[in-house]
Amino acid sequence: MQYYQWTIGSTTVRNPNRLRDGLKVLKENFEGKSWNLNQQGRFFDLLKEKGVYEIEEENYGRMTKARKQEHARKWISVLNQLGFSFAYESSEKPVIITKAGNALLKHPDLEEEVFLRQLLKYQKPSPLPKQSGEAFSRVDILPFVASLKIAYESGGLSKEEISIFLNTTIRMKDVDSTITQVENYRVQRSKIDGKVRRKEFYYYTQLNRLENIFAEEIAERYALIKRLVSEGKKSNNFITSTDGKNLLAEITKGGKGSKTVKAKQAQLQIINATRKGKGAATIKKIFLGYYLPLKISTLKDYADLTARYLRKSGLFSISRDKLVIVSEKEDLIKSLLFQKWQLTDDKNYLEYLWNDTRPVLPSDKEDYLKKHLVTLSRKEKVLFEKVGTREALGLVSEKLPTGRNILELKQQTKAVETNLLRLKEIEFYYSQSKEDQINDILGFYNLIRDKEILGGEAYYPAYLEWNTWRVFLAIDTLANKPYEARGFRLDEELQPIHNAPGNRADMVFEYEDYVIVTEVTLSTRANQWSSEAEPVPRHVAKVQVANKNKEVFGIFVAPEIDPNTVLSFFNSRKYSIENSIIELTIIPLTIEQIKLILSIFRDKRFTVKDMNRLLKTMQGEMTTTSDAIQWHKKLPALINDWAETL
Repeated sequence: MQYYQWTIGSTTVRNPNRLRDGLKVLKENFEGKSWNLNQQGRFFDLLKEKGVYEIEEENYGRMTKARKQEHARKWISVLNQLGFSFAYESSEKPVIITKAGNALLKHPDLEEEVFLRQLLKYQKPSPLPKQSGEAFSRVDILPFVASLKIAYESGGLSKEEISIFLNTTIRMKDVDSTITQVENYRVQRSKIDGKVRRKEFYYYTQLNRLENIFAEEIAERYALIKRLVSEGKKSNNFITSTDGKNLLAEITKGGKGSKTVKAKQAQLQIINATRKGKGAATIKKIFLGYYLPLKISTLKDYADLTARYLRKSGLFSISRDKLVIVSEKEDLIKSLLFQKWQLTDDKNYLEYLWNDTRPVLPSDKEDYLKKHLVTLSRKEKVLFEKVGTREALGLVSEKLPTGRNILELKQQTKAVETNLLRLKEIEFYYSQSKEDQINDILGFYNLIRDKEILGGEAYYPAYLEWNTWRVFLAIDTLANKPYEARGFRLDEELQPIHNAPGNRADMVFEYEDYVIVTEVTLSTRANQWSSEAEPVPRHVAKVQVANKNKEVFGIFVAPEIDPNTVLSFFNSRKYSIENSIIELTIIPLTIEQIKLILSIFRDKRFTVKDMNRLLKTMQGEMTTTSDAIQWHKKLPALINDWAETL
């Protein structure tokens, strides 16, 4: 059977931002020890204990020992394939943390550079276990290099294009052909009117491509179908016999086996068709109706996964449903693509993969760094003249001494990049109050709701924080800087990389007379209360202690507000912190209510003092009402009444 699709990472480790923490657990507890089944189970338990592997206690408690060991192996497989570790049960070697792995652990400030080197080396096939053999007989791909070239030459790739073309490109010699196919697909798609018809075009394009690239596997299954029909003609009871059931399971086997709900449904359809005397052609049609959509679903999942791992290099960003290159890194991307890349032979691969200084990057060379620093300095000066003077920010590049070596030049480059990002963020802040941006913010909430952002589940919490941050940037006049107001990280394209860590507030907006602490979640129903009732008051209280001369309001935002969440925030308005009791005000609002407030701002341009008045009205109603649920039900009316006074 031919291996026809690739991805970087694993659906078990959907979020590559957790890899460093997982590697740390491996090094501190298992380095130099054998990687047997007991160690695997212990590793998984430690991942759960340290919060690296997120799973509800109930589900964790139901997991068997074998299931935990399986998840541990899948987790380690990602670290192994990216060259950070070597841990295999089948190997006589103990657990190894490689030079590249130690570099990742010791230099968190260089994480992007470490990942870039490892991703450039990542290849299929490779001499690692289960990464070579007959299944890879026609595969010859450097996934990251191929992705970089296709995305750069194509001006980015949509989720559709990644799933159709990128993850199914299995030879480096086919990369140019893939770029042409992407261009042709866009031309044809542009001629189609309507969202529904465009989705149909994507679906049938994907079906045709999959039917072609999985032709060998489909032929194998068709041979099994013919055998099933032939045996069924000999005996009406064959389909329900042990041999018949085994054959049926083999026909409908997918990535998760033949016992899934969809596989069982397909089996039932085939059984009914057989009993009615239908031939192989009909059963093949049933099989394809089950099998090809399954592959489409897998490849769409791979598209999200691929995008997340590619971003770890620092060269890619996300723009809604599109993977794009980081504009500030175009010089580096061009330099990388100018090089000739090829797969490394088996005998040298592991030494190469584990090395922390190979391959040599353009940014390892003095001439490149000096030229890049000049380019960055020009961009910094343009933005400084545009927004920096108004915000009393500095111009870093003019204060830099002459770099004496590679290390100093890299440090200087990082300093200018950091300041350039801050200047871009200030410019972004100024733009958010424009009507087109407000409409974009309102629409972006719908993208989150409809799950139409490339990157999948791992990114939605970060994008909810990012888009809500934009709401308060739009209603401007901040006393703190926009980058001080957020707890989450941004890339160079001002897109969120990860949601805020759990030990601090998601956002803190300071105004002249008051402070808003904003916490957001996608959780609904009972798990919303259980996960948010403790941290939200704690975060608000910390900010309140740090701002004793200002009034502090907590705003909690979710798609829906669970009644227990309302009760918790309403009834627990006192908090003990630093040996004193303080009063808290936390107002739970739905995303729709936040959108309503922003829409009112778009139409009436209220001030932050007006917003303060609204919050005080909600707070006052809280103190005069004894029923928490009734108080929360009054909030929409309070917003509307307030809007009428503007």
